[in-house]
Amino acid sequence: MWWTVAIIALLLSGLGLCTTRYFHGIHTRARLNKQRIDIDRAWETWLSSDHLSREEQSARMTLLEKMDAQVRASVHQSLREFELVLHTDANPLLAVRRELMNSIDRRQLNTEILKLPESTRVNLRKTNREIPQTDAEARMYIAANELRMAVLREYSHLRFDDRADGDWFDVYAKASYLRQRSTRSYIERTLSGSQNAAADARFHTMALVDGELRARLLQIPAGTRFPGFGKTPAQSDKSA
Repeated sequence: MWWTVAIIALLLSGLGLCTTRYFHGIHTRARLNKQRIDIDRAWETWLSSDHLSREEQSARMTLLEKMDAQVRASVHQSLREFELVLHTDANPLLAVRRELMNSIDRRQLNTEILKLPESTRVNLRKTNREIPQTDAEARMYIAANELRMAVLREYSHLRFDDRADGDWFDVYAKASYLRQRSTRSYIERTLSGSQNAAADARFHTMALVDGELRARLLQIPAGTRFPGFGKTPAQSDKSA
């Protein structure tokens, strides 16, 4: 399919990435010296929805309504703690990207777990106490993760100018969807005792490809857009 071809093409573009990496580092440091943005500002900026379309405002309110004040405060505190880690990181932009990638994976994995048959979900939770133990907890976790990711994306935009429609974030989200969908199938086969060697080999191959994609995307210059990812032209016009 077209998005699979696009991901493979991205993996093969190593030479171009190598030539831009050094200059990207210079520009990133220059922006970092000019802008001192903190998480609290990103939090307030994201919560301020006056500049959004009515549809976007509605979606944002729907997300916030899935969490009570205590959960929202917990998300805010988690972001502040992550910001403290950034102060000691030699390349905070890459640290933010890694955290966003991890958040994308957490969102997709928990979404796929909810799609498992009920009996499979029960068995999975019995053997993995670290995952949400009920569907309600899982949905709350997904919502909280979505809020945390949205604010972190806002922070990355304000501090590093690292946000664009159809950028690395959207590419990785598509790759995560494919991999976590395979993870769901892998879980079902494992718990049912119906493992298939060929299918399992494809799953492990996809995991390796995903790791390579992740490494490549970390080096993409901020603002780079990939055709075929992000919003469609109609969606872009609608939200403008």
